[in-house]
Amino acid sequence: MGGHAFHDLHCPRISAEVYNQVKLQTTAALQKVFYHVVVPTEMPEKDNYGDIDFLVASPVHSPTSTNIDNFDWNGIVLALKHAMHTAHGRRGFLNPDCMYFAICAPGHEDEFWVQVDVKVCFKPELFEWQTFELNYASNSKMIGSMVKPLGLTIDPEGLHVRVEDIEETNFPASMVWVSKDPRDVLKITGLDRRILDAGFETKDEIYEYFAGSWLFNPAHFAARLAQEKYCDRLEDRAPHWTYFVKEWVPKQYPGYKFIGEDVTLNQYSQESSEESTKLHEWYKLTRATVREKVFTMFPRVAAEYYAKRAIHVKEQEEHRLREMITAAIPMDVHGWKDDFPQPRIIIIKHAGEEPSTPDPKPTAAGELTPTTTPFDNAHTEDGRLSNLSHTNYVGMWKKRFEKEDRKAERKREEDEAQAKAEAEMIANREKILKRLSKLNLSLGLVAV
Repeated sequence: MGGHAFHDLHCPRISAEVYNQVKLQTTAALQKVFYHVVVPTEMPEKDNYGDIDFLVASPVHSPTSTNIDNFDWNGIVLALKHAMHTAHGRRGFLNPDCMYFAICAPGHEDEFWVQVDVKVCFKPELFEWQTFELNYASNSKMIGSMVKPLGLTIDPEGLHVRVEDIEETNFPASMVWVSKDPRDVLKITGLDRRILDAGFETKDEIYEYFAGSWLFNPAHFAARLAQEKYCDRLEDRAPHWTYFVKEWVPKQYPGYKFIGEDVTLNQYSQESSEESTKLHEWYKLTRATVREKVFTMFPRVAAEYYAKRAIHVKEQEEHRLREMITAAIPMDVHGWKDDFPQPRIIIIKHAGEEPSTPDPKPTAAGELTPTTTPFDNAHTEDGRLSNLSHTNYVGMWKKRFEKEDRKAERKREEDEAQAKAEAEMIANREKILKRLSKLNLSLGLVAV
Protein backbone atom coordinates (compact mmCIF):
# COMPACT_ATOMS: atom_id res chain seq x y z
CA MET A 1 0.00 0.00 0.00
CA GLY A 2 1.04 3.57 -0.54
CA GLY A 3 0.12 6.66 1.41
CA HIS A 4 -3.53 6.81 2.49
CA ALA A 5 -3.88 10.29 4.03
CA PHE A 6 -5.55 11.62 0.86
CA HIS A 7 -8.33 9.32 -0.27
CA ASP A 8 -9.16 11.39 -3.34
CA LEU A 9 -5.58 11.26 -4.66
CA HIS A 10 -3.68 8.36 -6.18
CA CYS A 11 -0.66 7.84 -3.90
CA PRO A 12 0.81 4.41 -4.79
CA ARG A 13 4.03 2.89 -3.54
CA ILE A 14 7.01 4.52 -5.19
CA SER A 15 10.37 3.31 -6.45
CA ALA A 16 13.65 4.01 -4.67
CA GLU A 17 14.57 6.47 -7.44
CA VAL A 18 11.42 8.55 -6.97
CA TYR A 19 11.77 8.26 -3.19
CA ASN A 20 15.30 9.68 -3.16
CA GLN A 21 14.41 12.46 -5.61
CA VAL A 22 11.35 13.63 -3.65
CA LYS A 23 13.24 13.28 -0.36
CA LEU A 24 15.94 15.70 -1.53
CA GLN A 25 13.55 18.36 -2.83
CA THR A 26 11.24 18.07 0.20
CA THR A 27 14.18 18.34 2.61
CA ALA A 28 15.17 21.62 0.96
CA ALA A 29 11.58 22.90 1.26
CA LEU A 30 11.28 21.91 4.93
CA GLN A 31 14.58 23.60 5.80
CA LYS A 32 13.02 26.91 4.78
CA VAL A 33 10.46 26.50 7.56
CA PHE A 34 12.28 24.45 10.25
CA TYR A 35 15.79 24.62 11.68
CA HIS A 36 15.95 20.86 12.28
CA VAL A 37 14.94 18.42 9.53
CA VAL A 38 15.76 14.72 9.23
CA VAL A 39 14.51 11.59 7.48
CA PRO A 40 14.67 8.66 9.94
CA THR A 41 16.76 5.77 8.63
CA GLU A 42 14.64 3.32 6.65
CA MET A 43 14.88 -0.46 6.88
CA PRO A 44 17.39 -1.83 4.34
CA GLU A 45 16.51 -3.97 1.33
CA LYS A 46 13.33 -2.06 0.53
CA ASP A 47 12.36 -2.11 -3.15
CA ASN A 48 9.63 0.50 -2.83
CA TYR A 49 8.15 2.92 -0.33
CA GLY A 50 4.64 3.88 0.73
CA ASP A 51 5.48 7.46 1.75
CA ILE A 52 8.36 9.63 2.95
CA ASP A 53 8.64 10.32 6.68
CA PHE A 54 10.26 13.45 8.12
CA LEU A 55 10.94 14.62 11.66
CA VAL A 56 11.19 18.39 12.16
CA ALA A 57 11.71 20.82 15.04
CA SER A 58 12.10 24.57 15.76
CA PRO A 59 9.95 26.57 13.28
CA VAL A 60 11.96 29.44 11.82
CA HIS A 61 9.17 32.03 11.94
CA SER A 62 7.25 30.72 14.98
CA PRO A 63 9.70 30.54 17.90
CA THR A 64 6.81 30.52 20.40
CA SER A 65 5.44 27.24 19.01
CA THR A 66 6.77 25.06 21.81
CA ASN A 67 3.99 22.52 22.35
CA ILE A 68 1.11 20.89 20.54
CA ASP A 69 -1.40 23.45 21.85
CA ASN A 70 0.35 26.71 20.90
CA PHE A 71 1.90 25.40 17.68
CA ASP A 72 0.87 27.49 14.67
CA TRP A 73 -0.58 24.59 12.71
CA ASN A 74 -2.49 26.64 10.14
CA GLY A 75 0.40 28.99 9.47
CA ILE A 76 2.97 26.19 9.22
CA VAL A 77 0.79 24.09 6.91
CA LEU A 78 0.30 27.07 4.58
CA ALA A 79 4.04 27.83 4.61
CA LEU A 80 4.91 24.23 3.77
CA LYS A 81 2.32 23.99 1.00
CA HIS A 82 3.86 27.09 -0.52
CA ALA A 83 7.41 25.74 -0.12
CA MET A 84 6.47 22.35 -1.60
CA HIS A 85 4.40 23.87 -4.43
CA THR A 86 1.33 21.82 -3.61
CA ALA A 87 -2.29 22.53 -2.77
CA HIS A 88 -2.70 19.37 -0.74
CA GLY A 89 -1.70 19.52 2.92
CA ARG A 90 -3.31 19.31 6.34
CA ARG A 91 -2.78 18.48 9.98
CA GLY A 92 -3.40 14.89 11.04
CA PHE A 93 -6.59 13.85 12.81
CA LEU A 94 -5.59 10.57 14.42
CA ASN A 95 -1.99 11.78 14.78
CA PRO A 96 -2.36 15.45 15.75
CA ASP A 97 1.42 15.98 16.00
CA CYS A 98 1.85 15.18 12.29
CA MET A 99 1.17 16.98 9.02
CA TYR A 100 0.48 15.30 5.68
CA PHE A 101 1.20 16.56 2.18
CA ALA A 102 0.81 15.22 -1.34
CA ILE A 103 3.47 16.22 -3.88
CA CYS A 104 3.49 15.70 -7.62
CA ALA A 105 5.80 12.85 -8.57
CA PRO A 106 8.73 14.23 -10.61
CA GLY A 107 8.34 13.12 -14.21
CA HIS A 108 4.92 11.62 -13.44
CA GLU A 109 2.96 14.75 -12.56
CA ASP A 110 -0.20 13.60 -14.33
CA GLU A 111 -0.04 10.01 -13.11
CA PHE A 112 0.27 9.90 -9.32
CA TRP A 113 1.19 11.75 -6.13
CA VAL A 114 3.76 11.12 -3.40
CA GLN A 115 2.64 11.35 0.23
CA VAL A 116 4.95 13.15 2.67
CA ASP A 117 4.46 12.73 6.44
CA VAL A 118 5.96 15.44 8.68
CA LYS A 119 6.13 14.67 12.41
CA VAL A 120 6.84 17.61 14.74
CA CYS A 121 9.22 17.43 17.71
CA PHE A 122 8.21 20.31 20.00
CA LYS A 123 11.36 20.24 22.15
CA PRO A 124 14.60 20.78 20.21
CA GLU A 125 16.58 19.15 23.01
CA LEU A 126 14.68 15.89 22.30
CA PHE A 127 15.22 15.99 18.53
CA GLU A 128 18.17 13.54 18.58
CA TRP A 129 16.31 11.20 20.93
CA GLN A 130 13.14 11.13 18.84
CA THR A 131 15.20 10.58 15.69
CA PHE A 132 16.70 7.53 17.39
CA GLU A 133 13.21 6.31 18.28
CA LEU A 134 12.04 6.50 14.65
CA ASN A 135 15.13 4.99 12.99
CA TYR A 136 14.64 1.60 11.33
CA ALA A 137 10.85 1.59 11.47
CA SER A 138 10.68 2.67 15.14
CA ASN A 139 13.37 0.30 16.39
CA SER A 140 12.97 1.72 19.90
CA LYS A 141 9.71 -0.23 20.22
CA MET A 142 11.66 -3.48 19.96
CA ILE A 143 14.28 -2.28 22.44
CA GLY A 144 11.46 -1.09 24.68
CA SER A 145 9.79 -4.50 24.48
CA MET A 146 13.03 -6.18 25.59
CA VAL A 147 13.74 -3.88 28.52
CA LYS A 148 10.21 -3.25 29.84
CA PRO A 149 10.03 -6.41 32.01
CA LEU A 150 13.51 -5.53 33.29
CA GLY A 151 12.39 -2.29 34.93
CA LEU A 152 13.16 0.17 32.10
CA THR A 153 10.77 2.26 30.01
CA ILE A 154 11.43 4.08 26.74
CA ASP A 155 9.08 6.92 25.81
CA PRO A 156 9.29 10.22 23.85
CA GLU A 157 10.93 11.92 26.84
CA GLY A 158 13.82 9.45 27.13
CA LEU A 159 14.84 6.39 29.14
CA HIS A 160 13.37 5.75 32.61
CA VAL A 161 13.97 3.22 35.39
CA ARG A 162 10.90 2.16 37.34
CA VAL A 163 10.52 1.74 41.10
CA GLU A 164 9.32 -1.84 41.43
CA ASP A 165 7.26 -1.22 44.57
CA ILE A 166 5.22 1.51 42.86
CA GLU A 167 4.70 0.32 39.28
CA GLU A 168 1.84 -2.07 40.06
CA THR A 169 -0.37 0.64 41.58
CA ASN A 170 0.84 3.79 39.79
CA PHE A 171 2.92 3.07 36.69
CA PRO A 172 3.59 6.70 35.63
CA ALA A 173 4.65 7.71 39.15
CA SER A 174 7.07 4.79 39.34
CA MET A 175 9.33 6.17 36.60
CA VAL A 176 12.62 7.93 37.32
CA TRP A 177 14.10 9.72 34.31
CA VAL A 178 17.57 8.48 33.35
CA SER A 179 18.70 10.00 30.05
CA LYS A 180 17.67 11.28 26.62
CA ASP A 181 20.97 10.30 25.00
CA PRO A 182 20.62 7.26 22.68
CA ARG A 183 24.22 6.30 23.43
CA ASP A 184 23.29 5.69 27.06
CA VAL A 185 20.59 3.24 25.98
CA LEU A 186 23.12 1.39 23.84
CA LYS A 187 25.59 1.19 26.73
CA ILE A 188 22.97 -0.26 29.05
CA THR A 189 21.72 -2.80 26.49
CA GLY A 190 25.21 -3.72 25.28
CA LEU A 191 24.62 -2.62 21.67
CA ASP A 192 27.07 -0.79 19.42
CA ARG A 193 26.62 2.43 17.42
CA ARG A 194 25.54 0.87 14.12
CA ILE A 195 21.91 1.69 14.80
CA LEU A 196 22.88 5.36 15.12
CA ASP A 197 25.18 5.43 12.09
CA ALA A 198 22.92 3.60 9.60
CA GLY A 199 25.38 0.73 9.62
CA PHE A 200 23.13 -2.08 8.37
CA GLU A 201 22.79 -3.34 4.80
CA THR A 202 20.30 -6.17 5.39
CA LYS A 203 17.37 -6.83 7.72
CA ASP A 204 19.09 -9.97 9.02
CA GLU A 205 21.97 -7.82 10.24
CA ILE A 206 19.52 -5.76 12.30
CA TYR A 207 17.82 -8.85 13.70
CA GLU A 208 21.18 -10.37 14.69
CA TYR A 209 22.14 -7.02 16.20
CA PHE A 210 19.18 -7.06 18.61
CA ALA A 211 19.62 -10.76 19.37
CA GLY A 212 23.21 -9.98 20.37
CA SER A 213 22.11 -7.83 23.31
CA TRP A 214 22.69 -9.34 26.74
CA LEU A 215 19.08 -8.42 27.53
CA PHE A 216 17.62 -10.42 24.62
CA ASN A 217 15.70 -13.54 25.66
CA PRO A 218 13.57 -15.41 23.09
CA ALA A 219 11.48 -16.85 25.92
CA HIS A 220 10.29 -13.31 26.64
CA PHE A 221 8.73 -12.98 23.19
CA ALA A 222 7.23 -16.48 23.48
CA ALA A 223 5.50 -15.44 26.68
CA ARG A 224 4.29 -12.18 25.17
CA LEU A 225 2.85 -13.92 22.11
CA ALA A 226 0.78 -16.07 24.43
CA GLN A 227 -1.05 -12.85 25.32
CA GLU A 228 -3.84 -11.91 22.94
CA LYS A 229 -3.46 -8.16 23.52
CA TYR A 230 0.23 -8.26 22.60
CA CYS A 231 -0.54 -10.13 19.38
CA ASP A 232 -3.11 -7.49 18.45
CA ARG A 233 -0.62 -4.67 19.09
CA LEU A 234 2.09 -6.50 17.18
CA GLU A 235 -0.07 -6.52 14.05
CA ASP A 236 -0.16 -2.71 14.19
CA ARG A 237 3.63 -2.47 14.12
CA ALA A 238 5.90 -2.44 11.10
CA PRO A 239 5.83 -5.78 9.24
CA HIS A 240 9.61 -6.07 9.67
CA TRP A 241 9.24 -6.38 13.43
CA THR A 242 6.25 -8.70 13.18
CA TYR A 243 8.41 -10.97 11.03
CA PHE A 244 11.26 -10.72 13.54
CA VAL A 245 9.12 -11.84 16.48
CA LYS A 246 6.96 -14.45 14.77
CA GLU A 247 9.33 -15.98 12.23
CA TRP A 248 12.98 -14.96 12.54
CA VAL A 249 13.38 -15.71 16.26
CA PRO A 250 11.66 -19.14 16.09
CA LYS A 251 13.97 -20.16 13.24
CA GLN A 252 17.07 -19.08 15.13
CA TYR A 253 15.91 -20.53 18.47
CA PRO A 254 14.10 -23.86 17.87
CA GLY A 255 12.98 -24.07 21.50
CA TYR A 256 10.98 -20.88 21.02
CA LYS A 257 7.20 -21.49 21.24
CA PHE A 258 4.24 -19.29 20.41
CA ILE A 259 0.53 -19.59 19.85
CA GLY A 260 -0.16 -20.69 16.29
CA GLU A 261 -2.07 -23.22 14.28
CA ASP A 262 -0.23 -26.21 15.81
CA VAL A 263 -0.06 -25.02 19.43
CA THR A 264 -3.21 -24.18 21.38
CA LEU A 265 -3.26 -21.86 24.37
CA ASN A 266 -4.10 -24.78 26.71
CA GLN A 267 -1.21 -26.91 25.41
CA TYR A 268 1.12 -23.94 25.66
CA SER A 269 0.10 -23.27 29.27
CA GLN A 270 0.69 -26.90 30.30
CA GLU A 271 4.01 -27.31 28.52
CA SER A 272 5.51 -23.97 29.46
CA SER A 273 4.89 -23.80 33.21
CA GLU A 274 8.49 -24.71 33.95
CA GLU A 275 9.79 -22.32 31.28
CA SER A 276 7.57 -19.58 32.71
CA THR A 277 9.09 -20.08 36.16
CA LYS A 278 12.59 -19.88 34.70
CA LEU A 279 11.65 -16.78 32.71
CA HIS A 280 10.32 -14.95 35.76
CA GLU A 281 13.45 -15.88 37.69
CA TRP A 282 15.50 -14.48 34.81
CA TYR A 283 13.42 -11.30 34.87
CA LYS A 284 14.06 -10.89 38.59
CA LEU A 285 17.83 -11.45 38.48
CA THR A 286 18.41 -9.48 35.29
CA ARG A 287 16.28 -6.58 36.49
CA ALA A 288 18.43 -6.23 39.59
CA THR A 289 21.59 -6.31 37.46
CA VAL A 290 20.22 -3.72 35.02
CA ARG A 291 19.19 -1.46 37.89
CA GLU A 292 22.67 -1.62 39.43
CA LYS A 293 24.24 -0.85 36.05
CA VAL A 294 22.02 2.21 35.67
CA PHE A 295 22.85 3.37 39.20
CA THR A 296 26.57 2.95 38.51
CA MET A 297 26.32 5.04 35.35
CA PHE A 298 24.00 7.65 36.91
CA PRO A 299 24.45 8.06 40.70
CA ARG A 300 21.84 10.83 40.88
CA VAL A 301 19.27 8.34 39.52
CA ALA A 302 19.98 6.00 42.44
CA ALA A 303 19.39 8.83 44.92
CA GLU A 304 16.09 9.81 43.30
CA TYR A 305 15.02 6.17 42.98
CA TYR A 306 15.50 5.35 46.66
CA ALA A 307 14.02 8.68 47.77
CA LYS A 308 10.87 7.98 45.76
CA ARG A 309 10.74 4.43 47.07
CA ALA A 310 11.12 5.61 50.68
CA ILE A 311 8.24 8.07 50.29
CA HIS A 312 6.07 5.33 48.83
CA VAL A 313 6.91 2.86 51.61
CA LYS A 314 6.11 5.49 54.24
CA GLU A 315 2.78 6.32 52.60
CA GLN A 316 1.87 2.63 52.34
CA GLU A 317 2.71 2.04 56.01
CA GLU A 318 0.66 5.07 57.08
CA HIS A 319 -2.24 3.83 54.97
CA ARG A 320 -1.98 0.34 56.49
CA LEU A 321 -1.92 1.70 60.04
CA ARG A 322 -4.82 4.03 59.31
CA GLU A 323 -6.92 1.12 58.08
CA MET A 324 -5.97 -1.04 61.07
CA ILE A 325 -6.81 1.69 63.57
CA THR A 326 -10.07 2.56 61.81
CA ALA A 327 -11.12 -1.09 61.78
CA ALA A 328 -10.23 -1.52 65.47
CA ILE A 329 -12.24 1.44 66.79
CA PRO A 330 -15.95 0.64 67.36
CA MET A 331 -18.46 2.86 65.60
CA ASP A 332 -20.51 3.53 68.76
CA VAL A 333 -20.52 2.75 72.51
CA HIS A 334 -20.81 -0.98 71.83
CA GLY A 335 -17.88 -3.20 71.00
CA TRP A 336 -15.39 -1.87 73.54
CA LYS A 337 -13.55 -4.51 75.54
CA ASP A 338 -10.78 -4.59 78.10
CA ASP A 339 -9.35 -8.06 77.51
CA PHE A 340 -6.91 -7.02 74.78
CA PRO A 341 -3.45 -8.64 74.98
CA GLN A 342 -0.78 -6.76 76.85
CA PRO A 343 2.46 -5.91 75.04
CA ARG A 344 5.55 -7.71 76.24
CA ILE A 345 7.92 -5.32 78.03
CA ILE A 346 11.56 -6.26 78.49
CA ILE A 347 13.80 -4.14 80.73
CA ILE A 348 17.52 -4.65 80.24
CA LYS A 349 19.72 -3.72 83.20
CA HIS A 350 23.42 -3.30 82.62
CA ALA A 351 25.69 -4.76 85.28
CA GLY A 352 27.17 -2.22 87.68
CA GLU A 353 24.87 0.56 86.57
CA GLU A 354 22.00 2.09 88.43
CA PRO A 355 18.85 2.30 86.34
CA SER A 356 18.08 5.82 85.14
CA THR A 357 14.38 5.27 85.82
CA PRO A 358 12.73 3.52 88.77
CA ASP A 359 11.37 0.03 88.33
CA PRO A 360 7.77 0.04 87.18
CA LYS A 361 5.16 -1.14 89.61
CA PRO A 362 4.45 -4.76 88.67
CA THR A 363 0.94 -5.71 87.76
CA ALA A 364 -0.72 -9.06 87.62
CA ALA A 365 -0.97 -10.82 84.28
CA GLY A 366 -3.93 -9.51 82.35
CA GLU A 367 -4.42 -6.56 84.68
CA LEU A 368 -4.64 -3.12 83.10
CA THR A 369 -2.11 -0.49 84.10
CA PRO A 370 -3.96 1.87 86.47
CA THR A 371 -4.65 5.36 85.19
CA THR A 372 -2.98 8.37 86.81
CA THR A 373 -6.41 9.75 87.67
CA PRO A 374 -8.76 6.99 88.82
CA PHE A 375 -12.35 7.09 87.70
CA ASP A 376 -15.35 5.48 89.27
CA ASN A 377 -16.49 2.30 87.55
CA ALA A 378 -13.62 2.57 85.08
CA HIS A 379 -14.39 -0.75 83.43
CA THR A 380 -18.10 -0.27 82.98
CA GLU A 381 -19.58 1.10 79.81
CA ASP A 382 -20.28 4.46 81.45
CA GLY A 383 -16.82 4.46 82.95
CA ARG A 384 -15.15 3.96 79.61
CA LEU A 385 -17.16 6.78 78.06
CA SER A 386 -16.23 8.91 81.07
CA ASN A 387 -12.55 8.15 80.43
CA LEU A 388 -12.90 9.27 76.83
CA SER A 389 -14.66 12.43 77.91
CA HIS A 390 -11.60 13.50 79.90
CA THR A 391 -9.68 14.02 76.67
CA ASN A 392 -9.97 17.71 75.90
CA TYR A 393 -10.45 17.52 72.13
CA VAL A 394 -11.89 21.03 71.97
CA GLY A 395 -8.88 22.51 73.72
CA MET A 396 -6.49 20.48 71.60
CA TRP A 397 -8.00 21.67 68.31
CA LYS A 398 -8.49 25.19 69.65
CA LYS A 399 -4.75 25.48 70.30
CA ARG A 400 -4.04 24.18 66.84
CA PHE A 401 -6.38 26.69 65.23
CA GLU A 402 -4.89 29.50 67.32
CA LYS A 403 -1.43 28.49 66.14
CA GLU A 404 -2.61 28.56 62.51
CA ASP A 405 -4.18 31.98 63.08
CA ARG A 406 -0.90 33.32 64.50
CA LYS A 407 0.98 32.00 61.50
CA ALA A 408 -1.51 33.63 59.14
CA GLU A 409 -1.24 36.92 61.05
CA ARG A 410 2.57 36.85 60.85
CA LYS A 411 2.33 36.15 57.15
CA ARG A 412 -0.04 39.08 56.67
CA GLU A 413 2.28 41.39 58.63
CA GLU A 414 5.27 40.24 56.56
CA ASP A 415 3.36 40.89 53.33
CA GLU A 416 2.34 44.35 54.52
CA ALA A 417 5.93 45.15 55.52
CA GLN A 418 7.21 44.00 52.16
CA ALA A 419 4.60 46.04 50.30
CA LYS A 420 5.47 49.10 52.41
CA ALA A 421 9.19 48.63 51.71
CA GLU A 422 8.53 48.35 47.97
CA ALA A 423 6.41 51.51 48.05
CA GLU A 424 9.15 53.41 49.92
CA MET A 425 11.75 52.17 47.44
CA ILE A 426 9.66 53.42 44.51
CA ALA A 427 9.10 56.78 46.22
CA ASN A 428 12.82 57.15 46.97
CA ARG A 429 13.66 56.29 43.40
CA GLU A 430 11.33 59.00 42.13
CA LYS A 431 12.92 61.55 44.51
CA ILE A 432 16.42 60.63 43.34
CA LEU A 433 15.41 60.88 39.68
CA LYS A 434 13.90 64.34 40.26
CA ARG A 435 17.07 65.53 42.02
CA LEU A 436 19.26 64.18 39.22
CA SER A 437 17.06 65.93 36.66
CA LYS A 438 17.47 69.26 38.50
CA LEU A 439 21.23 68.67 38.70
CA ASN A 440 21.43 68.03 34.96
CA LEU A 441 19.50 71.24 34.30
CA SER A 442 21.72 73.28 36.61
CA LEU A 443 24.86 71.92 34.93
CA GLY A 444 23.44 72.56 31.48
CA LEU A 445 23.70 68.92 30.49
CA VAL A 446 20.15 68.85 29.09
CA ALA A 447 18.05 71.44 27.32
CA VAL A 448 15.30 73.17 29.26
